[in-house]
Amino acid sequence: MADLLIELGCEELPAGACRVADEVAGSVLERLLAERRLPATGVETLVSPRRIAVVAHDVPAQQAADRIEHRGPPEAVARDGDGWSKAAEGFARKHGVTAAALELRDGFAWIVVDAATGSLAAVAQEVVDGLIDGLQVPKNMRWGHEALRFARPIRTLCVVHGTELLDAQVAGVASSAVVADAATYAAQVAAAGVTVPTATRRAQMEAGLDAAAATLGTSWSDPAGVLDEVQYLVERVNVVAGRFDERYLALPDRVLVTAMQSHQRYLPLDRDGERFAGFLTVVNSPPANDTVVRAGNERVLVGRLDDAVFSLEQDRARGLEAMAAELHRIAFHAKAGSLADKTARLVALVGALGGGPAALEAARLAKADQASTMVQEFAALEGYVGEQYARAAGLDEQVCRAIGEQFLPDAAGGALPETTAGAVLAVADKLDTLVTALAIGEKPTGSRDPYGLRRAAAGIVAIVLERGLALGLADRVAAVHALLTAQGAKLALDAAATEQVVAAFIGDRVDAVLDGEGIEVDLVRAARGADGTPDILAHAERARLLQTAVDSEAFAAAFAAFTRCHRLAAKGGVEAAPAFDPARAEHPSENALASALAVAATEPDPLVAAASLRAPVDAFFDAVLVIADDAAVRANRLRLLADVVAVCRRLGDLSQVQR
Repeated sequence: MADLLIELGCEELPAGACRVADEVAGSVLERLLAERRLPATGVETLVSPRRIAVVAHDVPAQQAADRIEHRGPPEAVARDGDGWSKAAEGFARKHGVTAAALELRDGFAWIVVDAATGSLAAVAQEVVDGLIDGLQVPKNMRWGHEALRFARPIRTLCVVHGTELLDAQVAGVASSAVVADAATYAAQVAAAGVTVPTATRRAQMEAGLDAAAATLGTSWSDPAGVLDEVQYLVERVNVVAGRFDERYLALPDRVLVTAMQSHQRYLPLDRDGERFAGFLTVVNSPPANDTVVRAGNERVLVGRLDDAVFSLEQDRARGLEAMAAELHRIAFHAKAGSLADKTARLVALVGALGGGPAALEAARLAKADQASTMVQEFAALEGYVGEQYARAAGLDEQVCRAIGEQFLPDAAGGALPETTAGAVLAVADKLDTLVTALAIGEKPTGSRDPYGLRRAAAGIVAIVLERGLALGLADRVAAVHALLTAQGAKLALDAAATEQVVAAFIGDRVDAVLDGEGIEVDLVRAARGADGTPDILAHAERARLLQTAVDSEAFAAAFAAFTRCHRLAAKGGVEAAPAFDPARAEHPSENALASALAVAATEPDPLVAAASLRAPVDAFFDAVLVIADDAAVRANRLRLLADVVAVCRRLGDLSQVQR
């Protein structure tokens, strides 16, 4: 046994490809080895911008012996009189033995064969190919005349078991001894100036940043989380400080920080709680080059800050109203019109959601900053600069804050809007985007979600649950669809189909929230299945009620009443009378159940209402035969069952509950 190293030496890999490799390469190699009866005791993934390496520990050089059972044809086919049939003989030949090796078991012919044992060296090429197949990322490329697609061209390959170089090749690149011993790979590349694994490199980066910031008497921060990307852009960690003129500190702070982080991935600095006119950056070059690197970094940042100053001055001179007047020139989507069209839908949605004057004014100006020079230069500042320009124009503070909050939450678990106007505008904006994209046929597939629809739906759910906002989903979807139609949008779905797919899409996000709260899966399904278009608040309230009550006597009573009724009610649904007729009752238990249903219909608590039906339902079933010979009597009784089910469905679709 020895460690097995597979290293793919590549041209500079994108950070996203490195992240995928870090997450999956180890498990892919472990699976490939296990499938070939060459199990590892553990795996370690070592990724940097120019290499993807996986070390599998204690891999045997030879496959373990094994006996494999193969099931053949059923006995009726395998036997022919007193002997084996042609089918059985063919099955035996397929596995390299004669029919004499066959045995009957559990009604089938079986054969047990000794699996061939081979060496790791013999399957090394298969393992390398499987590893590359398992590392495919969304954006792959071809190079030269090779048919292989990978994140970047592969220039070196190293497959070493212990100290033995194994034969393999990728796209014409043969395995070579890049390192001498798989067990000391990390130390060998470290001696060449490359730090692996990623966690070690990240720790070096943060320690270097701490030391550099301390030298300046400052502290560093990473508001945009750029280090998550930078850790895959450098393999030789070095931190360089830079400075800029203090006059740029007059820029709005988020503008200043965005200029540092959005493209340059610099880390802003603070001193004594105030922004400091300097920055840190993690680079891939040796300290000997720091002077040149620092000058280049400062020159690039000053250029971007000058652009920001110019953009701010230009936009303030134009004003937000002038920007809003230009929205008809900016496309929202080729099939769904301009940002002026989206603004009209936003205003209508905010009004329908009960947004007051501040929310309506914010909706009218929400997208105005899309016409600003600042957002064209720094797209990440949308909404924020709109808020700044609204405040500069002297608008009501609630309007300004709502414009700034329209994109919240901007990530899972992110901050929610603090103002009512901002919450209503944020829901309206996300709902309009969701309805529009789905109506024109832009539903996400797999990991592809270019319009952030999953994030939009999750944001709607988070705000609605936090605010207790009555959304009225079906009506809102219908209204947006009608406006899209009137605006000439090229729609792929009609209103009914759009409402169905939007409801399902949002329902999935509610389910995810409930699952995160620890609510059992069957109860989540029951709560969602209570009606065709689940209201977000009702959906969550039902699930939480079920989770709280599921072990109670009241729920047991409700569940028993539902269970006794719903199968017969479903089978006889088309036969049920439109309403219960007391004149057709043949036993007092029928009228007693009808009376109990009338009382239950007025009970506000759905659990109490459903539980109250247990006793009259039991008495009803004990006294009468539901499927009576008389069609009218049968229909009358089926109506009672259907009404019981309807009362119980206020709790949810209890047929989903596993009890």
